[in-house]
Amino acid sequence: MKKLKVHLLGLLVCSLAVQAQIIYDNGPLATGSVSKSGVAAPSGTQWSEVQNNSFETTVSNTTAGVGCQLIGTTTNNRCADDFIVPVGQTWTINAVVVFAYQTGYSGTTSPFVGANLRIWNGFPEASGSTVVFGDTTTNRLGASTNSGLYRIFNSAIPAPGTTPGTTRIIWQNTINVSPAVSLGPGHYWIDFQLDAGSSGNFVPTTTIVGIRATPIMNAIQKVGTAAWAQLIDTGNPATAPDVPMDFPFKLIGSISGSTAPRRSRVLDFDGDNRTDYAVVRSTSATSQSTWYIANSGGTFSTVNWGLGVGFSSGDRAVPRDYDGDGKTDIAVWRPGPPTVAAFYILRSSSNTLQVEQFGQTGDDPSVVDDYDGDGKADVAVYRDGGSGQSFFYYRGTFNNPSGGTTYIPWGIGGDKAVPGDYDGDGRADPTVVRNSGGNAVFYSRLSGGSVRVTFFGLFTDKFAPGDYDGDNRTDICVVRTNAGGQFEWYVLRSSDNQTFGTSSVNYFGFGVAATDYIVQGDYDGDNRTDFGIWRSATGAENGYFYIVPSLSAILATKWGNSSSPLISPDYPAANYNVR
Repeated sequence: MKKLKVHLLGLLVCSLAVQAQIIYDNGPLATGSVSKSGVAAPSGTQWSEVQNNSFETTVSNTTAGVGCQLIGTTTNNRCADDFIVPVGQTWTINAVVVFAYQTGYSGTTSPFVGANLRIWNGFPEASGSTVVFGDTTTNRLGASTNSGLYRIFNSAIPAPGTTPGTTRIIWQNTINVSPAVSLGPGHYWIDFQLDAGSSGNFVPTTTIVGIRATPIMNAIQKVGTAAWAQLIDTGNPATAPDVPMDFPFKLIGSISGSTAPRRSRVLDFDGDNRTDYAVVRSTSATSQSTWYIANSGGTFSTVNWGLGVGFSSGDRAVPRDYDGDGKTDIAVWRPGPPTVAAFYILRSSSNTLQVEQFGQTGDDPSVVDDYDGDGKADVAVYRDGGSGQSFFYYRGTFNNPSGGTTYIPWGIGGDKAVPGDYDGDGRADPTVVRNSGGNAVFYSRLSGGSVRVTFFGLFTDKFAPGDYDGDNRTDICVVRTNAGGQFEWYVLRSSDNQTFGTSSVNYFGFGVAATDYIVQGDYDGDNRTDFGIWRSATGAENGYFYIVPSLSAILATKWGNSSSPLISPDYPAANYNVR
């Protein structure tokens, strides 16, 4: 089988209560009013054009639509895709909107006459999964309207491409959920089928300009009585890598509840719930460090803070929201002298200095996190036990008027610390990775007192924790350097204990070990951690952030400089959370 080996750059606490509205969107369909070949769509409409990766000119996707249709008694296909309700929230769903076309249909009223729907808690028809709404027979079609989009194949790639046409009008179909269903935190799937009479119909796949697929795509199809199978686009030409597909759908309803600060939001200096581009410049281990921050809103800031950030003997970058105002605070941890260390924090709420003597030379301060669940980061360090017991130390602010230190014996000498909120209760869980014959074993001391042991990855991997699936729980992520020097990202989703990828390969290739820093974060603000690297190469690619968002094309942003690969003066601040 072909592999999803898309090395995209290998070559180069808040209350909620809203009225019924679109509460979830699984991705776009429209690609613009002009095709890749330069043909304009009819007035007032747009194309939905099957895509290629923006840097590839010989490979494109080949799937325009997928059969999710009922045709009499001979064809009985179903399609499904997933969504996640985060910890602390309740989603009330009133309707599900899906899209489909009937090839060759040119009428002005919709050909769609029926739709049925099931909502599953868990993977459809899997052991332990349950239907929380719907069935396979009740017609729940509420409305079917012209979306103003025409589905077309790639008009230019591979050359000569396919001539754009207007034979595939995409219809927007609203499937009623009545009575409305309320869903608590969990991993859910919509499972649907459409009826457009004897001519059948097809559902277009999620289409993002400039990219064939993203790692989170995982739609499935059921043909007749066969088992559910992952949808794969085999590509054009036939030698193209396989990529997973998704369906564009929307959930209409309302959200209520409250959550702890999102686990995906790191380095959000302006409080807009997006990770900002930030580099720290130092000319030597003892020189003044300057933070250069490009906020997602288009503003820029420069702050002198710390000494020698980015050098092994300099200050350590430890940016977090220490004052609980929803904005990341610029902060460094300074070892010594000679043994007593300190955090130097620039509080964004008051623009004042906070100094916290904490830890000692040799500790790991990258473990700063919210251990007491009050929505503020606690100063913290991890101390390797050498031949004995290791410890997490933190100074919480909740119910700690005397400013005492909490210490947790966890781990042994040689372990690596990778804390995170693995159970979704709003408190960081002390976690270590241990070498077991070359394999990586994660030991998490959950806030409730239980212990979770997870075998995943190799001990030589880099560890880049984040909330990649958007359920407000930390996912284990390991990044491995393959024989060709490229990064392979493996993510174990907390929502379903599965990995991203296809049935043939379970990683996402992105980045180059010789030049790239890992800088995962939520750059597009969709509450999911995005894959990211900062390239420190020389020449044209010097100082670029390359980001693969969950549901949009690759972002390439010039910010910062490097004199040579992986060498200061500039250091990407988001890398502090990678071990």
